[in-house]
Amino acid sequence: MRKINLKNVFAITIIAVIGISLSLGINSCKKEEETADKNYVLVIENGAQKINPDQSITYSAILIDKEGNVTEPTGVTWSTSDAAVASISTAGVISAAGEGMVTITASVTIDDVTLTAKAPLGVYLPSMFTVAPCAILYEVGGSIQLEAIYLTTTGVTEPTCTYTSSDATVASVSATGLVSFNKAGSCYITVTATNLNGQPTTVVPVTVIAPYVVPLPVVRVEVTPSSKDLFQNETAQLTAKAYDIDGNQVTGKTPVWTTANAGVVTVNSSGLVTPVNPGETFVYASVDGMIGQANIIVNPDTLVVVEPFYVNIPAGSTRQFSAKAYHLTRTSATEITGVNFVWEIPTYGFDMFDIATVNSTGLVTMKTDAMPGMMTLVIAYDAQNPYVGGASAVIAAIADDCECGTGNPSVHHITVNQSTVNLNMMTSTTFTINAVAYDASNNPVAVDLVYCSNNIMTASITEDGIIMAAGPGEAIIKVCAGSVYTEIVVNVAMM
Repeated sequence: MRKINLKNVFAITIIAVIGISLSLGINSCKKEEETADKNYVLVIENGAQKINPDQSITYSAILIDKEGNVTEPTGVTWSTSDAAVASISTAGVISAAGEGMVTITASVTIDDVTLTAKAPLGVYLPSMFTVAPCAILYEVGGSIQLEAIYLTTTGVTEPTCTYTSSDATVASVSATGLVSFNKAGSCYITVTATNLNGQPTTVVPVTVIAPYVVPLPVVRVEVTPSSKDLFQNETAQLTAKAYDIDGNQVTGKTPVWTTANAGVVTVNSSGLVTPVNPGETFVYASVDGMIGQANIIVNPDTLVVVEPFYVNIPAGSTRQFSAKAYHLTRTSATEITGVNFVWEIPTYGFDMFDIATVNSTGLVTMKTDAMPGMMTLVIAYDAQNPYVGGASAVIAAIADDCECGTGNPSVHHITVNQSTVNLNMMTSTTFTINAVAYDASNNPVAVDLVYCSNNIMTASITEDGIIMAAGPGEAIIKVCAGSVYTEIVVNVAMM
Protein backbone atom coordinates (compact mmCIF):
# COMPACT_ATOMS: atom_id res chain seq x y z
CA MET A 1 0.00 0.00 0.00
CA ARG A 2 1.23 3.52 -0.85
CA LYS A 3 0.02 7.02 0.01
CA ILE A 4 -0.56 9.89 -2.38
CA ASN A 5 -1.25 13.57 -1.70
CA LEU A 6 -3.43 15.00 -4.44
CA LYS A 7 -3.88 18.67 -3.45
CA ASN A 8 -2.83 21.35 -5.93
CA VAL A 9 -1.64 18.72 -8.42
CA PHE A 10 0.42 20.17 -11.30
CA ALA A 11 0.61 18.30 -14.62
CA ILE A 12 0.68 14.82 -13.13
CA THR A 13 -0.40 11.58 -14.69
CA ILE A 14 -1.42 9.63 -11.61
CA ILE A 15 -4.41 11.89 -10.92
CA ALA A 16 -5.22 12.72 -14.53
CA VAL A 17 -8.88 11.94 -14.19
CA ILE A 18 -9.64 12.90 -10.57
CA GLY A 19 -11.06 16.26 -11.62
CA ILE A 20 -13.28 14.58 -14.20
CA SER A 21 -14.42 11.95 -11.73
CA LEU A 22 -15.28 14.57 -9.13
CA SER A 23 -17.01 16.89 -11.60
CA LEU A 24 -19.13 14.10 -13.07
CA GLY A 25 -19.73 12.49 -9.67
CA ILE A 26 -19.22 8.86 -8.74
CA ASN A 27 -22.30 6.85 -9.61
CA SER A 28 -24.50 6.20 -6.57
CA CYS A 29 -28.13 5.16 -6.53
CA LYS A 30 -28.95 4.77 -2.83
CA LYS A 31 -28.67 7.18 0.05
CA GLU A 32 -27.09 4.51 2.28
CA GLU A 33 -24.31 4.09 -0.33
CA GLU A 34 -23.09 7.71 -0.04
CA THR A 35 -20.51 6.84 2.64
CA ALA A 36 -18.85 4.25 0.44
CA ASP A 37 -19.03 6.65 -2.50
CA LYS A 38 -16.95 9.23 -0.61
CA ASN A 39 -14.42 6.74 0.71
CA TYR A 40 -12.71 6.02 -2.61
CA VAL A 41 -11.71 7.66 -5.86
CA LEU A 42 -10.94 5.60 -8.97
CA VAL A 43 -8.01 6.99 -10.99
CA ILE A 44 -6.63 6.06 -14.45
CA GLU A 45 -2.89 6.29 -13.91
CA ASN A 46 -1.92 6.89 -17.57
CA GLY A 47 -4.09 10.02 -17.98
CA ALA A 48 -4.31 11.94 -21.28
CA GLN A 49 -2.36 10.26 -24.08
CA LYS A 50 -1.65 10.62 -27.81
CA ILE A 51 -0.41 7.67 -29.92
CA ASN A 52 0.17 6.66 -33.53
CA PRO A 53 -2.27 4.16 -35.11
CA ASP A 54 0.44 1.45 -35.05
CA GLN A 55 1.17 1.95 -31.34
CA SER A 56 -0.47 0.33 -28.32
CA ILE A 57 -0.49 1.31 -24.65
CA THR A 58 -1.78 -0.45 -21.56
CA TYR A 59 -3.99 1.47 -19.14
CA SER A 60 -4.08 0.79 -15.40
CA ALA A 61 -6.33 2.04 -12.62
CA ILE A 62 -5.89 2.57 -8.86
CA LEU A 63 -8.15 3.25 -5.87
CA ILE A 64 -7.33 6.11 -3.46
CA ASP A 65 -9.05 6.34 -0.07
CA LYS A 66 -9.53 9.37 2.21
CA GLU A 67 -6.20 8.76 3.90
CA GLY A 68 -4.28 8.73 0.61
CA ASN A 69 -3.77 4.96 0.62
CA VAL A 70 -3.46 3.46 -2.85
CA THR A 71 -4.59 -0.02 -3.83
CA GLU A 72 -4.93 -1.81 -7.16
CA PRO A 73 -8.57 -2.87 -7.61
CA THR A 74 -9.67 -6.13 -9.20
CA GLY A 75 -12.52 -6.51 -11.63
CA VAL A 76 -11.95 -3.23 -13.48
CA THR A 77 -13.89 -3.03 -16.75
CA TRP A 78 -12.63 -0.91 -19.64
CA SER A 79 -14.40 0.72 -22.58
CA THR A 80 -13.86 3.38 -25.24
CA SER A 81 -16.30 5.93 -26.63
CA ASP A 82 -15.65 4.96 -30.26
CA ALA A 83 -14.45 1.47 -31.22
CA ALA A 84 -13.92 2.68 -34.80
CA VAL A 85 -10.99 4.73 -33.47
CA ALA A 86 -9.69 2.46 -30.69
CA SER A 87 -10.84 -0.56 -28.71
CA ILE A 88 -9.57 -1.74 -25.31
CA SER A 89 -9.22 -5.25 -23.93
CA THR A 90 -10.25 -6.48 -20.48
CA ALA A 91 -6.60 -6.05 -19.47
CA GLY A 92 -6.59 -2.38 -20.50
CA VAL A 93 -4.60 -2.85 -23.73
CA ILE A 94 -5.44 -0.36 -26.49
CA SER A 95 -5.83 -1.48 -30.12
CA ALA A 96 -6.01 1.43 -32.57
CA ALA A 97 -8.47 1.02 -35.47
CA GLY A 98 -8.53 4.50 -37.00
CA GLU A 99 -7.82 8.14 -36.29
CA GLY A 100 -9.50 10.60 -33.93
CA MET A 101 -10.31 11.28 -30.29
CA VAL A 102 -11.83 8.76 -27.88
CA THR A 103 -12.59 8.70 -24.17
CA ILE A 104 -11.22 5.78 -22.13
CA THR A 105 -13.53 4.76 -19.25
CA ALA A 106 -12.61 2.53 -16.31
CA SER A 107 -15.33 1.17 -13.98
CA VAL A 108 -15.21 -0.89 -10.78
CA THR A 109 -17.77 -1.72 -8.11
CA ILE A 110 -16.74 -1.23 -4.46
CA ASP A 111 -19.22 -1.90 -1.66
CA ASP A 112 -22.10 -1.93 -4.18
CA VAL A 113 -21.05 1.48 -5.50
CA THR A 114 -19.83 1.76 -9.11
CA LEU A 115 -16.88 4.12 -9.48
CA THR A 116 -15.78 5.44 -12.87
CA ALA A 117 -12.81 7.36 -14.24
CA LYS A 118 -12.23 8.81 -17.70
CA ALA A 119 -9.21 9.93 -19.75
CA PRO A 120 -8.89 11.30 -23.33
CA LEU A 121 -6.87 9.41 -25.97
CA GLY A 122 -5.87 10.82 -29.37
CA VAL A 123 -4.94 8.44 -32.22
CA TYR A 124 -3.28 10.23 -35.14
CA LEU A 125 -0.80 9.48 -37.92
CA PRO A 126 2.71 10.92 -37.48
CA SER A 127 3.32 14.12 -39.42
CA MET A 128 6.09 16.56 -40.28
CA PHE A 129 3.85 19.07 -38.47
CA THR A 130 3.30 18.50 -34.75
CA VAL A 131 2.80 20.36 -31.47
CA ALA A 132 4.50 20.03 -28.08
CA PRO A 133 3.21 19.01 -25.66
CA CYS A 134 1.13 16.53 -27.66
CA ALA A 135 -1.18 15.86 -24.67
CA ILE A 136 -1.76 17.92 -21.51
CA LEU A 137 -2.60 17.07 -17.90
CA TYR A 138 -2.95 20.21 -15.76
CA GLU A 139 -4.72 21.60 -12.74
CA VAL A 140 -7.45 24.25 -12.72
CA GLY A 141 -6.08 27.78 -12.79
CA GLY A 142 -2.79 27.07 -14.56
CA SER A 143 -1.60 27.73 -18.10
CA ILE A 144 0.93 26.29 -20.55
CA GLN A 145 2.35 27.44 -23.90
CA LEU A 146 1.97 25.23 -27.00
CA GLU A 147 4.93 25.05 -29.39
CA ALA A 148 4.33 24.19 -33.07
CA ILE A 149 7.10 22.30 -34.89
CA TYR A 150 7.54 21.59 -38.60
CA LEU A 151 10.33 19.44 -40.08
CA THR A 152 11.88 20.83 -43.25
CA THR A 153 14.99 20.13 -45.27
CA THR A 154 16.75 22.87 -43.30
CA GLY A 155 15.83 21.58 -39.84
CA VAL A 156 12.99 22.52 -37.49
CA THR A 157 10.86 25.64 -38.08
CA GLU A 158 7.96 27.19 -36.21
CA PRO A 159 4.94 27.65 -38.51
CA THR A 160 2.23 30.29 -38.13
CA CYS A 161 -0.77 28.66 -36.46
CA THR A 162 -4.33 29.22 -35.34
CA TYR A 163 -5.67 27.57 -32.19
CA THR A 164 -9.21 26.52 -31.24
CA SER A 165 -10.59 24.68 -28.20
CA SER A 166 -13.42 22.18 -28.38
CA ASP A 167 -14.63 23.44 -24.98
CA ALA A 168 -13.28 26.81 -23.85
CA THR A 169 -15.05 26.44 -20.50
CA VAL A 170 -12.64 23.60 -19.69
CA ALA A 171 -9.49 24.91 -21.43
CA SER A 172 -9.30 28.07 -23.51
CA VAL A 173 -6.45 28.96 -25.88
CA SER A 174 -5.16 32.35 -27.01
CA ALA A 175 -4.20 33.38 -30.55
CA THR A 176 -0.55 32.69 -29.63
CA GLY A 177 -1.17 29.16 -28.30
CA LEU A 178 -1.28 29.87 -24.53
CA VAL A 179 -3.67 27.31 -22.99
CA SER A 180 -5.52 28.34 -19.80
CA PHE A 181 -7.22 25.72 -17.61
CA ASN A 182 -10.61 26.88 -16.35
CA LYS A 183 -12.45 23.92 -14.83
CA ALA A 184 -12.16 20.17 -14.41
CA GLY A 185 -12.97 18.17 -17.52
CA SER A 186 -11.65 17.03 -20.89
CA CYS A 187 -11.42 18.73 -24.28
CA TYR A 188 -8.98 19.07 -27.15
CA ILE A 189 -7.08 21.89 -28.82
CA THR A 190 -6.99 21.94 -32.65
CA VAL A 191 -3.85 23.58 -34.09
CA THR A 192 -3.82 24.58 -37.78
CA ALA A 193 -0.62 25.61 -39.61
CA THR A 194 -1.98 28.39 -41.82
CA ASN A 195 1.24 29.07 -43.74
CA LEU A 196 1.91 25.46 -44.79
CA ASN A 197 0.56 23.88 -47.97
CA GLY A 198 -2.73 22.15 -47.28
CA GLN A 199 -2.97 23.85 -43.87
CA PRO A 200 -2.28 20.65 -41.86
CA THR A 201 -3.81 20.27 -38.40
CA THR A 202 -2.97 18.36 -35.24
CA VAL A 203 -5.02 17.76 -32.09
CA VAL A 204 -3.81 18.06 -28.47
CA PRO A 205 -5.92 16.10 -25.92
CA VAL A 206 -6.39 18.00 -22.62
CA THR A 207 -7.37 16.79 -19.16
CA VAL A 208 -7.95 19.49 -16.52
CA ILE A 209 -7.92 18.20 -12.96
CA ALA A 210 -9.32 19.56 -9.71
CA PRO A 211 -7.45 18.99 -6.46
CA TYR A 212 -8.44 16.09 -4.24
CA VAL A 213 -7.29 17.14 -0.79
CA VAL A 214 -5.25 14.63 1.20
CA PRO A 215 -2.54 16.31 3.30
CA LEU A 216 0.86 14.80 2.52
CA PRO A 217 4.29 16.50 2.30
CA VAL A 218 4.68 16.27 -1.50
CA VAL A 219 1.71 17.51 -3.53
CA ARG A 220 3.31 18.49 -6.85
CA VAL A 221 6.24 17.43 -9.04
CA GLU A 222 7.52 19.70 -11.80
CA VAL A 223 9.66 18.34 -14.64
CA THR A 224 11.86 20.82 -16.53
CA PRO A 225 11.63 21.24 -19.44
CA SER A 226 7.99 20.16 -19.68
CA SER A 227 8.42 19.38 -23.39
CA LYS A 228 11.40 18.77 -25.65
CA ASP A 229 11.97 17.87 -29.28
CA LEU A 230 15.08 15.88 -30.17
CA PHE A 231 16.77 14.37 -33.17
CA GLN A 232 17.82 10.74 -32.85
CA ASN A 233 21.45 11.72 -32.31
CA GLU A 234 20.69 14.11 -29.41
CA THR A 235 20.04 13.67 -25.68
CA ALA A 236 18.20 15.84 -23.15
CA GLN A 237 18.74 16.32 -19.42
CA LEU A 238 15.52 16.59 -17.42
CA THR A 239 15.25 17.81 -13.83
CA ALA A 240 12.45 17.34 -11.33
CA LYS A 241 11.46 19.34 -8.24
CA ALA A 242 8.91 18.38 -5.58
CA TYR A 243 6.74 20.92 -3.73
CA ASP A 244 4.62 20.85 -0.58
CA ILE A 245 1.09 22.18 -0.12
CA ASP A 246 2.35 25.72 0.50
CA GLY A 247 4.42 25.80 -2.67
CA ASN A 248 7.75 25.27 -0.92
CA GLN A 249 10.30 22.99 -2.55
CA VAL A 250 10.74 19.67 -0.75
CA THR A 251 14.45 18.77 -0.65
CA GLY A 252 16.15 15.46 0.04
CA LYS A 253 13.85 13.56 -2.30
CA THR A 254 15.27 11.57 -5.22
CA PRO A 255 12.86 11.29 -8.15
CA VAL A 256 12.29 7.94 -9.84
CA TRP A 257 12.46 8.33 -13.63
CA THR A 258 10.45 6.17 -16.04
CA THR A 259 9.47 6.32 -19.71
CA ALA A 260 6.01 5.65 -21.09
CA ASN A 261 7.47 4.03 -24.22
CA ALA A 262 11.00 2.60 -24.15
CA GLY A 263 10.73 2.07 -27.90
CA VAL A 264 10.82 5.87 -28.36
CA VAL A 265 13.14 7.05 -25.56
CA THR A 266 14.96 5.67 -22.53
CA VAL A 267 15.73 7.63 -19.36
CA ASN A 268 18.38 6.87 -16.75
CA SER A 269 18.23 7.35 -12.98
CA SER A 270 19.44 10.96 -13.23
CA GLY A 271 16.84 12.04 -15.84
CA LEU A 272 19.01 11.84 -18.98
CA VAL A 273 16.77 11.08 -21.98
CA THR A 274 18.18 9.14 -24.95
CA PRO A 275 16.16 8.73 -28.17
CA VAL A 276 15.62 5.23 -29.59
CA ASN A 277 13.19 5.69 -32.50
CA PRO A 278 11.13 8.56 -33.95
CA GLY A 279 7.85 9.18 -32.16
CA GLU A 280 6.19 10.95 -29.22
CA THR A 281 6.02 9.81 -25.63
CA PHE A 282 6.22 10.95 -22.01
CA VAL A 283 8.96 10.74 -19.39
CA TYR A 284 7.74 10.64 -15.79
CA ALA A 285 9.39 11.68 -12.51
CA SER A 286 7.85 10.22 -9.34
CA VAL A 287 8.41 11.55 -5.78
CA ASP A 288 6.48 9.92 -2.92
CA GLY A 289 3.90 8.65 -5.40
CA MET A 290 3.33 12.05 -7.03
CA ILE A 291 4.20 12.19 -10.73
CA GLY A 292 5.30 14.99 -13.07
CA GLN A 293 5.80 14.53 -16.79
CA ALA A 294 7.64 15.86 -19.83
CA ASN A 295 6.43 15.39 -23.40
CA ILE A 296 9.28 14.17 -25.62
CA ILE A 297 9.20 14.31 -29.43
CA VAL A 298 11.89 12.36 -31.27
CA ASN A 299 12.37 13.62 -34.82
CA PRO A 300 13.84 11.22 -37.41
CA ASP A 301 17.37 11.99 -38.53
CA THR A 302 16.28 11.14 -42.07
CA LEU A 303 13.61 13.18 -43.86
CA VAL A 304 12.04 12.17 -47.17
CA VAL A 305 10.51 15.01 -49.17
CA VAL A 306 8.01 14.08 -51.90
CA GLU A 307 7.37 16.73 -54.54
CA PRO A 308 5.04 18.23 -55.47
CA PHE A 309 3.80 18.19 -51.88
CA TYR A 310 0.15 19.11 -52.53
CA VAL A 311 -1.33 18.96 -56.03
CA ASN A 312 -4.63 18.64 -57.89
CA ILE A 313 -4.72 16.22 -60.84
CA PRO A 314 -7.69 16.07 -63.26
CA ALA A 315 -9.38 12.72 -63.90
CA GLY A 316 -7.48 10.71 -66.51
CA SER A 317 -4.33 12.85 -66.21
CA THR A 318 -0.86 11.95 -64.96
CA ARG A 319 1.74 13.72 -62.85
CA GLN A 320 5.36 12.81 -62.18
CA PHE A 321 6.47 12.87 -58.53
CA SER A 322 10.00 12.83 -57.16
CA ALA A 323 11.49 12.01 -53.76
CA LYS A 324 14.70 13.06 -52.02
CA ALA A 325 16.12 11.91 -48.68
CA TYR A 326 18.00 14.21 -46.30
CA HIS A 327 20.10 13.53 -43.22
CA LEU A 328 19.01 16.02 -40.55
CA THR A 329 20.83 17.65 -37.67
CA ARG A 330 19.72 20.56 -35.53
CA THR A 331 21.26 23.06 -37.96
CA SER A 332 21.60 21.32 -41.33
CA ALA A 333 20.09 18.97 -43.86
CA THR A 334 22.34 17.01 -46.22
CA GLU A 335 20.89 15.18 -49.20
CA ILE A 336 21.39 11.41 -49.24
CA THR A 337 22.04 10.00 -52.71
CA GLY A 338 21.50 6.49 -54.03
CA VAL A 339 18.25 5.80 -52.14
CA ASN A 340 16.01 3.23 -53.82
CA PHE A 341 12.46 4.50 -53.22
CA VAL A 342 9.35 2.32 -53.25
CA TRP A 343 6.22 4.17 -54.42
CA GLU A 344 2.74 3.39 -53.09
CA ILE A 345 -0.78 4.81 -52.97
CA PRO A 346 -2.95 3.35 -50.16
CA THR A 347 -5.80 1.12 -51.29
CA TYR A 348 -9.05 1.05 -49.34
CA GLY A 349 -11.07 -1.54 -51.26
CA PHE A 350 -13.69 1.02 -52.36
CA ASP A 351 -13.68 2.52 -55.86
CA MET A 352 -14.65 5.98 -54.63
CA PHE A 353 -11.55 6.13 -52.39
CA ASP A 354 -9.09 4.36 -54.72
CA ILE A 355 -8.82 7.31 -57.10
CA ALA A 356 -5.25 6.98 -58.43
CA THR A 357 -2.36 4.63 -59.12
CA VAL A 358 1.42 5.11 -59.08
CA ASN A 359 4.15 3.21 -60.91
CA SER A 360 7.66 2.30 -59.75
CA THR A 361 9.11 5.65 -60.88
CA GLY A 362 6.57 7.90 -59.12
CA LEU A 363 4.27 8.57 -62.09
CA VAL A 364 0.75 9.08 -60.70
CA THR A 365 -2.29 8.44 -62.88
CA MET A 366 -5.64 9.79 -61.76
CA LYS A 367 -8.45 7.37 -62.67
CA THR A 368 -10.95 8.55 -65.27
CA ASP A 369 -13.85 8.04 -62.85
CA ALA A 370 -12.16 9.78 -59.91
CA MET A 371 -14.70 11.86 -57.99
CA PRO A 372 -13.69 15.55 -57.93
CA GLY A 373 -12.52 16.66 -54.50
CA MET A 374 -11.51 13.18 -53.30
CA MET A 375 -7.99 12.99 -51.84
CA THR A 376 -5.36 10.30 -51.46
CA LEU A 377 -1.66 10.07 -50.57
CA VAL A 378 1.40 9.32 -52.68
CA ILE A 379 4.00 7.63 -50.47
CA ALA A 380 7.71 7.06 -51.13
CA TYR A 381 9.89 5.08 -48.69
CA ASP A 382 13.39 3.65 -48.59
CA ALA A 383 13.35 0.05 -49.84
CA GLN A 384 16.01 -0.77 -47.23
CA ASN A 385 14.18 0.95 -44.36
CA PRO A 386 10.37 1.25 -44.64
CA TYR A 387 10.30 3.55 -41.58
CA VAL A 388 12.08 6.25 -43.62
CA GLY A 389 9.54 7.80 -45.97
CA GLY A 390 7.46 10.79 -46.98
CA ALA A 391 4.09 11.52 -48.53
CA SER A 392 2.26 14.03 -50.70
CA ALA A 393 -1.44 14.82 -50.94
CA VAL A 394 -3.21 14.32 -54.29
CA ILE A 395 -6.72 15.62 -55.01
CA ALA A 396 -8.93 14.76 -57.98
CA ALA A 397 -9.39 18.05 -59.84
CA ILE A 398 -12.02 19.38 -62.26
CA ALA A 399 -10.89 20.34 -65.79
CA ASP A 400 -12.38 22.75 -68.34
CA ASP A 401 -13.79 21.41 -71.58
CA CYS A 402 -11.12 22.37 -74.09
CA GLU A 403 -12.80 22.72 -77.52
CA CYS A 404 -9.81 23.67 -79.67
CA GLY A 405 -11.33 22.52 -82.96
CA THR A 406 -9.65 20.26 -85.52
CA GLY A 407 -6.64 21.18 -87.63
CA ASN A 408 -5.55 24.75 -88.43
CA PRO A 409 -3.04 24.95 -91.30
CA SER A 410 -2.79 28.73 -91.00
CA VAL A 411 -1.31 28.49 -87.47
CA HIS A 412 2.19 27.13 -87.05
CA HIS A 413 2.85 28.03 -83.42
CA ILE A 414 1.53 30.14 -80.52
CA THR A 415 3.58 32.32 -78.19
CA VAL A 416 2.63 33.67 -74.73
CA ASN A 417 4.11 36.46 -72.65
CA GLN A 418 4.85 34.12 -69.70
CA SER A 419 5.16 30.32 -69.56
CA THR A 420 5.09 30.11 -65.75
CA VAL A 421 2.77 32.20 -63.58
CA ASN A 422 2.96 32.38 -59.78
CA LEU A 423 -0.14 33.64 -57.97
CA ASN A 424 -0.96 34.18 -54.31
CA MET A 425 -4.41 33.82 -52.72
CA MET A 426 -3.70 36.80 -50.44
CA THR A 427 -1.92 39.30 -52.70
CA SER A 428 -1.97 38.52 -56.44
CA THR A 429 -4.95 36.53 -57.65
CA THR A 430 -5.09 37.36 -61.39
CA PHE A 431 -2.77 37.50 -64.41
CA THR A 432 -3.49 38.37 -68.04
CA ILE A 433 -2.04 36.13 -70.76
CA ASN A 434 -1.00 37.81 -74.03
CA ALA A 435 -1.06 35.08 -76.67
CA VAL A 436 -0.26 35.48 -80.39
CA ALA A 437 -0.65 32.90 -83.18
CA TYR A 438 1.96 32.80 -86.01
CA ASP A 439 2.14 31.10 -89.40
CA ALA A 440 5.12 29.11 -90.70
CA SER A 441 6.80 32.35 -91.85
CA ASN A 442 6.49 33.75 -88.32
CA ASN A 443 3.85 36.26 -89.34
CA PRO A 444 1.00 36.99 -86.90
CA VAL A 445 -2.28 35.23 -87.77
CA ALA A 446 -5.69 36.63 -86.88
CA VAL A 447 -7.44 33.62 -85.31
CA ASP A 448 -9.70 33.02 -82.32
CA LEU A 449 -7.64 31.33 -79.59
CA VAL A 450 -9.22 28.99 -77.04
CA TYR A 451 -8.19 29.03 -73.35
CA CYS A 452 -8.82 26.22 -70.86
CA SER A 453 -7.57 24.98 -67.47
CA ASN A 454 -6.91 21.38 -66.46
CA ASN A 455 -7.65 22.28 -62.82
CA ILE A 456 -10.25 24.95 -62.16
CA MET A 457 -10.00 24.17 -58.43
CA THR A 458 -6.62 25.92 -58.54
CA ALA A 459 -6.92 28.39 -61.44
CA SER A 460 -9.50 29.22 -64.11
CA ILE A 461 -9.14 31.38 -67.22
CA THR A 462 -11.58 33.60 -69.08
CA GLU A 463 -12.09 33.70 -72.84
CA ASP A 464 -10.04 36.92 -72.81
CA GLY A 465 -7.00 35.18 -71.29
CA ILE A 466 -7.35 36.37 -67.67
CA ILE A 467 -6.10 33.75 -65.20
CA MET A 468 -7.89 33.77 -61.81
CA ALA A 469 -6.60 31.93 -58.73
CA ALA A 470 -9.14 29.65 -57.01
CA GLY A 471 -7.11 27.66 -54.47
CA PRO A 472 -3.59 26.44 -53.62
CA GLY A 473 -1.93 24.00 -56.01
CA GLU A 474 -0.92 23.80 -59.66
CA ALA A 475 -2.89 24.15 -62.90
CA ILE A 476 -1.95 23.90 -66.58
CA ILE A 477 -3.51 26.53 -68.84
CA LYS A 478 -3.80 25.45 -72.48
CA VAL A 479 -3.92 28.03 -75.31
CA CYS A 480 -4.96 26.40 -78.58
CA ALA A 481 -6.16 26.82 -82.15
CA GLY A 482 -7.13 23.48 -83.66
CA SER A 483 -4.30 21.01 -83.10
CA VAL A 484 -1.73 23.73 -82.36
CA TYR A 485 -1.32 24.69 -78.70
CA THR A 486 1.02 25.90 -75.98
CA GLU A 487 0.81 25.51 -72.20
CA ILE A 488 1.31 27.77 -69.17
CA VAL A 489 2.08 26.39 -65.70
CA VAL A 490 0.21 28.25 -62.91
CA ASN A 491 1.32 27.84 -59.30
CA VAL A 492 -1.02 29.21 -56.62
CA ALA A 493 0.20 29.65 -53.03
CA MET A 494 -2.00 30.19 -49.96
CA MET A 495 0.02 33.13 -48.64
